[in-house]
Amino acid sequence: MKFLASYSKKKFQSLNPETQIKALDKLATALEENLADSEAVAQLIGSIQNCVSWLEEPVPHHLMLFSKALEKAKDTREISLAIAAFQSSLGKNFTDNQLRLQSQDGPRFADPQTLERASRIILILDNLRSAFNVGSIFRSAECLGIPELWLCGVCPTPQNPALIKTARGTAEKLSWKHFAHTTDAVEEAKNKGYTVYALETAPNAGSVFETEFRLPLALLLGNESLGIGDALKLCDHIVSLPVQGWKNSLNVAVAASVCAYQIVFGEQTHKLGQLTHPNSPTP
Repeated sequence: MKFLASYSKKKFQSLNPETQIKALDKLATALEENLADSEAVAQLIGSIQNCVSWLEEPVPHHLMLFSKALEKAKDTREISLAIAAFQSSLGKNFTDNQLRLQSQDGPRFADPQTLERASRIILILDNLRSAFNVGSIFRSAECLGIPELWLCGVCPTPQNPALIKTARGTAEKLSWKHFAHTTDAVEEAKNKGYTVYALETAPNAGSVFETEFRLPLALLLGNESLGIGDALKLCDHIVSLPVQGWKNSLNVAVAASVCAYQIVFGEQTHKLGQLTHPNSPTP
């Protein structure tokens, strides 16, 4: 069936129940894709509500909820969440990054001191197989102002569609290069004057929150299942994140973000007691 932006009552009621659900799903997808167009939003919501009203009784509960949620929605965020709830009720699985961003990306504020610290950091990724983890690390690095990632071994590169999707537009804003062997990347970093810190769960690792990081630095991140390979012995320091639960380590992308944020903002936090926005009023 050719998809239409709307259905007549006769056309919609001629469909069997399964096809009616598929039609509503297509309308919901069209609505999600046109949230920036207020005229299209109004038309599509009207079409969805009409179709629900034309269903034979008893109308499935999840369809009634969808129609009512659209009726009550005050903005595009609530419309998007209503669509997500409806499509989830159909058994579709989504990740958060499949919800369309309604806020505008762009500069917020950048404290010169923390931005300068971030500019002197590189991240070295040792054989991370997951494109989603690598994409997430790209996103965190860009948010912090870290300018460069070195991808080693089997790490996917920004040509990978899953990485691009997870990075949410940040991969193209950072410099990166690929090394066949992580040891080569660590040696190059040291030759360029970087102090190399490995983030690894090891008996001799110091806490990320107690380490005085020396800049410029390279932070080496390893495969969370296999750990860091031969490059570990070349590193200047080993640091770890303390854990208090049964699991002894975090997802590598999460751990990378926590550690990198501590390196960039931790010193400021210790000095000032808390970070304040540069435009905050003086007490």
